[in-house]
Order: sequence, then C-alpha cells, then structure tokens
Amino acid sequence: MKLFRLDSLSETVYWTYRSWRKGYTLTNDLRDWAQITEFRPREVALQKIAESWARWQFLSPFFASHGLHIYDLEEGIPAKPPKHPLSQHTSTEAWPWARRVYEDEKELCFNFVHAVRVWPARDDNGHEVMIRLVSGSEMTDELRAFQRLNTPKARSDPRNHTLPALKYLRFDGMVFVVMPRWGSGPFSPFARFSTISELFDLVESFYEGLEFLHENRIAHRDIYSTNLLMNILGDGGNYRFNMRKLGEVKYAFIDFDACLTFPEDSDLDAVRVEREMRTQVERLKLEPGMCNPFKDDVLCLALEAQGMLRVAEHSLPEVGQFFDWIWACDYEETPSATVVLQRLRQLRGSLNDDQLKQPPAGMFWARG
Repeated sequence: MKLFRLDSLSETVYWTYRSWRKGYTLTNDLRDWAQITEFRPREVALQKIAESWARWQFLSPFFASHGLHIYDLEEGIPAKPPKHPLSQHTSTEAWPWARRVYEDEKELCFNFVHAVRVWPARDDNGHEVMIRLVSGSEMTDELRAFQRLNTPKARSDPRNHTLPALKYLRFDGMVFVVMPRWGSGPFSPFARFSTISELFDLVESFYEGLEFLHENRIAHRDIYSTNLLMNILGDGGNYRFNMRKLGEVKYAFIDFDACLTFPEDSDLDAVRVEREMRTQVERLKLEPGMCNPFKDDVLCLALEAQGMLRVAEHSLPEVGQFFDWIWACDYEETPSATVVLQRLRQLRGSLNDDQLKQPPAGMFWARG
C-alpha cells in the first residue's frame, strides 16, 4: 500500500485509504505524465488519455477541497464543464480573468486532453481556471520560472505578459499551479484586427514580454501559436470583432515545460545548451545540436509575428524590411529581444496616424 504524504496527518490518512480502497495508485513521477504526441494507433492513444483522466478524476476531491471543480471526461472527448457552479464570466471581465465571448457553455469544452499535465476547472466563484502539474518531488525549471514570474516585483512589471499563479497546490511531492483560463488565438484571425495599429500592439506586447522573460534569465524554448494566449474565452470557429482594443486586450505566454532558468547574472550571449526540437524550431529548419536558447526564442517569435504583422507590407513596405532584417542576420548575430523591440518601436514611430489606422489588407502573410 502506497503512503500518500500531504500537509496534514488527516489528509495523509484519507488519501492513503482512498487509494487502497479504490485499488488505484497515483504516480507522482513526471515521466508518467508526459504529453501524448502519437495518435496512431487510435486505440493506444485513447487508452493513454483514459489513464490521464483516471489520475485527474482520482484527484478531483483534492481540487474540490480547494474550491476547484474539474471538467468531466466521463462521456468522452472533449472534457465538459462542471454543471455547478455556472460560469460567471462577462464580456468586460477585469484582469486576470478572460472576457466572455462564448454564448453557450458548450463552447468551453476542452479538446486538448492529450496535454496530460494540464486540466480545466471552474472555481467556486464561477471563474474558469487551468490546473497545471509543474513539478514532481524534484524541483523543475518550470516551477522555478513560475516562482520568478510571480514575485510582487515581477507581477508589478507591466512587461510581465504571463498568467499569474493564483494558487500552488502540493500533493504527495507534486506541485500544481492554478492559473486563469484564457483562450488561444492571438496569432489567428479568430479575433479580427481592425487596424494595423492593433497588429503592432500584438507583436510589441509579445516582444516586450520576451524581453522580460530574458531579463529574468528564462528561455521559453517552445514559442508557438498554441502557447500564446489572449484574454478571451469562446468558440474559435466564429469570427469576433472589436476584441483587440488597446487597454482591453491582454496577451500572455504559457506552457513553460520546456523552459530553462539560468542564474540571474548569466551572460545571455554566452549561454549554450542542447537545442529543444519543438514545432517552431523545426519550422525554422534549425538543426539539432548546441544553441543559444535566447536567440532561438527571438527567431521563433519572429516567425509567428511575421504571419500576422507582415500583412501590413501591402501598404507599408517598411514592415517587410523589418522582418527581412531579422532573417538576414547570421545566427550568432541574431538580435536580442530588446533590440528587436527597439527596432519595432522605431518602425511604428515612423508611421503616421492615417497609416496605423488602416485596416489590414488580409488575415495572414505566408511566403509573400
């Protein structure tokens, strides 16, 4: 019989007994919580998803004791919101919560159950949250990153474009972080852009956020569309308008499972590590081997940003020249996030109001 160690003796006894009574042993080894990346054969993938759901379902009373009601996968994919309490989000929701654009709670259903370490829930007040497993018994860089990004000083910095940690929950050596649930889609046409200025707002926010991460010696290493969020919740199948207004829209980096944290006096240019071969790195055709992860971050974000902002090149050739400058650099000369941000602001400052108020000429830019 496995002994579950929690903060109090009563909890330790309860969860050890619960495990014995159900004949179920919950693993606290992070390797057993790995994301599902292979979906063939389908039966094997479904079995792995079922094993993941069994873990979250086993833990559901623990989360409920902290005012968190997890989404249900009993009826199959997608995971469905709890029946109670009802979601209380509004279209003008204040930080840190997402603005409501959904019309029916069915739009909140969660399809990314293959992510394994993350699961949606609703708190007692009707706010949508995500619960993420960030560490086992040994400290991880992901947990270090959360701790650095959530000090009072870090949270007060306007460049900190990451989701706040609402709670840290510890269970038998595992650490779960509770965060607000936001929606994906900053770099998609789901939430339409009204002006070229809003395109600049998007790219400037993320390079500002990347500058902040790098100042805090955090290399993300998995900058990709699904790991970039905005403060809306709703069905991505319908276009939404007027969701990008300055002062109302917020953007954020998420998913730090591949991140690396370095000593705060580290020389960014001198860092060398084995490259993490994630989707965006492969799209850039970067090779396996030693790399500077901060340079990789800059390039990965540039590839994402280009697909949106470069639609303005139709009327503003300077935008194309900005990205051509980044791609023309030799890898070792890749500009820092700070330098890219400075050049981006210089470019924006060179444009007049009429140019910035133009509607974008398209929704995506791809290879010209």
